[in-house]
Amino acid sequence: MKKPILHIIVNPQAGSGNAKKTLEIVHTYLKNNQITYHTYLTEYPGHEKKITQKLIDTVLVPWQEDIFLEALLLVIGGDGTLHEVTNTLYDYPNIPIAYLPGGSGNDFARGLSLTRKTEKDLARLVSVRKPTEIQLIATNFKSHTSPQVVLNNIGIGLDAHIVSTANNSKTKGWLNKIHLGSLAYLASVFSVLSKQKAFPITFETSDKKHVFQKAYLCSITNHPYFGGGIAIDPTANIKSSEMSIVVLEKVNVFIIIYLVTRLLMRKHLNSKYIHHFKTNTLKIITNESEYCQTDGEIVGQEPQDISCSMTSRLFWV
Repeated sequence: MKKPILHIIVNPQAGSGNAKKTLEIVHTYLKNNQITYHTYLTEYPGHEKKITQKLIDTVLVPWQEDIFLEALLLVIGGDGTLHEVTNTLYDYPNIPIAYLPGGSGNDFARGLSLTRKTEKDLARLVSVRKPTEIQLIATNFKSHTSPQVVLNNIGIGLDAHIVSTANNSKTKGWLNKIHLGSLAYLASVFSVLSKQKAFPITFETSDKKHVFQKAYLCSITNHPYFGGGIAIDPTANIKSSEMSIVVLEKVNVFIIIYLVTRLLMRKHLNSKYIHHFKTNTLKIITNESEYCQTDGEIVGQEPQDISCSMTSRLFWV
């Protein structure tokens, strides 16, 4: 069976070098199976966007049921790399994206039910004959000019504070060099737990308003995972037309320890300290400055006014 030519965008720095190792396995497999490919290595932050735009201008076309897809985009990297590529393709949701995880967290791969074993996922990828429609969260931040799609989650409060602290950590650079970058996030958890303050937040859906005066952690997600495999909402589904909202209000450290054990058993949503609901449209308002992240990248530390809705795009899975 004829195969599309693969155009592979790779962030060799992703996952403390994991993506580079993944690429070596991919090259060997494709050569052994006589599949044509072209590889593009990112050289600096934002380079993947320029590469993607060039491919849009030259070889990538929307999927059509009755026309053979000559060129297929494959992304190898972490959630951050895929986030940038997907948003460069914001206006082209019918140009399919194939993906092999090479980051440290790889939450989107978990949401897609990829095995995260390169050869196995690649074998499935090349056998696919048509793309799958996946649901993502479309966001509009009042403080930003352009909309974006979110692959994993929007985090406000604790998890965003952890991301910010880890990204600014003096030790993160050398931990990445020895392939232990994830330890920077683990260390940040302990330093941030006591520093994160409660804050008021309002969620408006099409038919209801949810107001929390002492929010501590807020996660808006379209699949179960965040933080490198933690199932913040085990009931979420990446093919569902609804996003999930999970809110934890400020509690003492003993209750946090209790909730962590419940979280690891995937039973935390039953706790009286956790608020959980689903919707297909959402408006988020915080009147106080608060950390906010999307797909592991800090949006800012400011009052937030965010509009969210569900949108679909094609992935080659």
